[in-house]
Amino acid sequence: MEKAVILLFISFLSISSFAQKVKIKDDIATVDGVEYVKWEKRAMSTEASVSNLTTGEEEISMMYLDYYDPTTISNSNPKGRVVWVEVYFLTLDIRCEVDSRTHKGLVKMLYQSNIYVNGVLNEENAQKFVKRYGMRYSENRPGTDVNIIINN
Repeated sequence: MEKAVILLFISFLSISSFAQKVKIKDDIATVDGVEYVKWEKRAMSTEASVSNLTTGEEEISMMYLDYYDPTTISNSNPKGRVVWVEVYFLTLDIRCEVDSRTHKGLVKMLYQSNIYVNGVLNEENAQKFVKRYGMRYSENRPGTDVNIIINN
C-alpha cells in the first residue's frame, strides 16, 4: 500500500511540474505568472483577439463556430452540435481550426506551440501550427458537397 501511495505522489508531482498555470486578467494572459499576450474577449466570449504586449496590434483572431451534424448525435450530444475554434493569423493571412476549448486552453495551446517567442509572433511556428491543425471542421462539414438537381 505504501508503494502505491508513493508512486501516486511521484506521478502527481511529475504531471503537475509540466502543467502551465494560465490566467487572464485585465486583458493580459499570463503563463506561470509571466505576461504572455494581450487577450481580449469579445462578443460574449465567442471571439477573442490576441496581440503582442509591446504594440498591442491584433495579430490573431479566434472565433468559436459550430454546426449540427446528425452523425454525431448521441446521449451526451442529443442535437449533434459540433463546436470548434477558427484561429486566423491576421498579419500572415493564414488560418486553421482547432478543437473547442476554453480561452485559457487556447492561450496554453499557443504557448506550447511557441507562437510568440520573446513577445513577437513567430511566423515559422505559426505556419507549423496551421499545417498541424488544418481546416478539419470545414472540410468535414456535412452538406458541403450537395448537388441540387431541378427537374421541370
